[in-house]
Amino acid sequence: MISFQTRTDEDELMDDFSITDIRLTSALEQLRVVNRLLGGYATTMAVLGPKLKARSTDRPLRILDLGTGIADFPEYIVNWAARQSPAIDLEIVAIDANPVTVDYARQALAKRLPADLQAKIRVEVADALALPYKDREFDVVMGAMFLHHFAQEKAIAIVKSMNRVSSGGVLINDLHRHPLAYYGIYSLTRLFRASEMMQNDGPLSVLRGFRSAELRAIAVGAGLKRSTVSWRWPFRWLLSTL
Repeated sequence: MISFQTRTDEDELMDDFSITDIRLTSALEQLRVVNRLLGGYATTMAVLGPKLKARSTDRPLRILDLGTGIADFPEYIVNWAARQSPAIDLEIVAIDANPVTVDYARQALAKRLPADLQAKIRVEVADALALPYKDREFDVVMGAMFLHHFAQEKAIAIVKSMNRVSSGGVLINDLHRHPLAYYGIYSLTRLFRASEMMQNDGPLSVLRGFRSAELRAIAVGAGLKRSTVSWRWPFRWLLSTL
C-alpha cells in the first residue's frame, strides 16, 4: 500500500551516477518533454519572468541553476529573454553533480541554441551541498525538480547555500506529493512507453515530493525571510523569496 503521508527515502535511478548509458540520456531528453507539457517551465516563469522584466541594472542578470540536468531550464530562459522587447541580458551558470550529465547538457545546448545564446550559459560540475561561489554572487538562484532528491536536513543545507550566494532571491520549483500526481505520471510514462528510468523515477519523484508544510519548514530551517509557498497546476510548488 502506497503512503503519501511522509516523503520516501528510496533513491531514484538518476541518483546512481554509475548509470552513464542511454538509460540516463533518454531520461534527460524525456524530462524536457515533461517540463514543457506538464507545467515545469510555466511554473518557474510565473515568478521569474516578472522579476527579470523588472530588472533595474544595465549589467547582465546572473542566474545560478542547481541540478540542471540537460540544462533545459536555462535553455528555455535564454530563449525567452531573447524574445523580450528589449531583449533581457542574462548570464546563467548551470550546475550538476554528475559529470556525464554535464557533458551531455553541453552537447545538447550546442545542438539547440545559436552561438550567441549558447554563450549565455555555462554548465559546470558542482555539488549543491558545497557551492563554490562567493556570497551574493548571483542575482537569482533557482532549482527546478531538484530539491526532492534530498532528505530534509540536506534540503535545508542546500537552500541555505542558495540563499548565501543570491543577492536577489531564491526560487524553487518542485513536486506536490499527491495521489493524483503519482498515478497520473505512473500512467503517462507507461502509456507513452517512456524509458525505464522515467517509468521508475517519475512516480518515485512524486513520492519524494513535498507538502506545503514541509517546504515551509525547509524555508524556516534555511533562514529564508519573506518566503512564499504557492501551488501551481499540475501539482507543482513554488518556494520563492523573489
